[in-house]
Amino acid sequence: MLKILIASEDANRLAEISRLSTTVGNFHTMSLQEGLSRFPYHASRLRMADLLVLDLPLIGAAEMHGIEALRQQYPELPCVLVTPAPSSEVLIHAMRAGIRDVLAWPLDKAQLAEALRRVEATHVPRTRADAKVISVISCKGGAGTSFVAANLGDALARHHGQRALVVDLNRHFGDLTHLVCDKTPPSTLPDICSQMERLDANFLDACLVRVDNGLDMLAGATDPVKASQIQKDKMEWILSVMQPNYDFVIFDIGQTIDPLSIGMLDHSDEVYVVAEATIPYGRPARRLVDILRALHYSTDKIRLVLNRTGRKNEVPRATMEEILGIKVAFTLPDDPAAVDEAVSHGEPVAKLSRRSAIARALQGMAGQLARPPETERRARTEPVSPLRRLMLRARST
Repeated sequence: MLKILIASEDANRLAEISRLSTTVGNFHTMSLQEGLSRFPYHASRLRMADLLVLDLPLIGAAEMHGIEALRQQYPELPCVLVTPAPSSEVLIHAMRAGIRDVLAWPLDKAQLAEALRRVEATHVPRTRADAKVISVISCKGGAGTSFVAANLGDALARHHGQRALVVDLNRHFGDLTHLVCDKTPPSTLPDICSQMERLDANFLDACLVRVDNGLDMLAGATDPVKASQIQKDKMEWILSVMQPNYDFVIFDIGQTIDPLSIGMLDHSDEVYVVAEATIPYGRPARRLVDILRALHYSTDKIRLVLNRTGRKNEVPRATMEEILGIKVAFTLPDDPAAVDEAVSHGEPVAKLSRRSAIARALQGMAGQLARPPETERRARTEPVSPLRRLMLRARST
């Protein structure tokens, strides 16, 4: 899917271009309210984008020089220029600079759609691997999204040598970091969002909580009032800085569906819906799955995680699949002794209870995530021999 960075100094024009871009196709859009002179401060966002839509109300010699410098620095980044009544001189300079299209403001929806489709038709996905983005969400409080997100990140780092970053995007008294460590976060998401002009890889690195074994965490808002400072465009900027430095970025979304969480869901490779196999979860979990489908997320992207399985009087797995209209991807057993001990001590469950049922289930879940795509596709299609099954069972014990 094409990732479009839309840049303009005018907030209203920026919003309008973003709105039109999302209505003409299935694109990821990121917003940047800056002028050309400030682009050097946003190198990470430019590297992340597949297309730049640049809005310039006025184009003089300085602006053309800025465009030429931009094209020289990012020759592989296609650029569409938006400006009022472009003159023939502007068109000639734009063509020489390698601009793909020049569109007149106000934008014509059909012309914008055609320009974006031309870029999409020739787009070649980059070979540089950014972090795989996972979002963990639930339909009800108490489902265990924070525990799953934090300990899944730990399992990826501890057992599979992956660099994992877990981000607390649950905006109601976020305390995700305290589930797996007792360190005081140097900064929180609202703190970072209030200093976006300083944001680069080094600044973000100094804001993280270092847990262990390649696991880092980014603390969330300590109260809902401060959470209002976390906005969609700022989170997209933060994500663009984070992705090149990790193998996995995991968002604890909580149970909120709003423009901010939808923005992160859009950028996610997989969305884990955490529920329990009980009657109270049936109807709200189905509503959540229906909302995710209405947002045009594919069935392969939505993964159902049944937490606390194995209890008495729970709804059978097949019945839950029928109610929710989706197959169960992962099951996590009810293991209150190990979970309570880990949460009470503020440590990863695999560190305190390595051989517990929940730790082994999380390790298996992380193993499927860390598996190369080719191996995963082959594992889905090839039957597992009895001998292979026995070896896998012995390895997990």
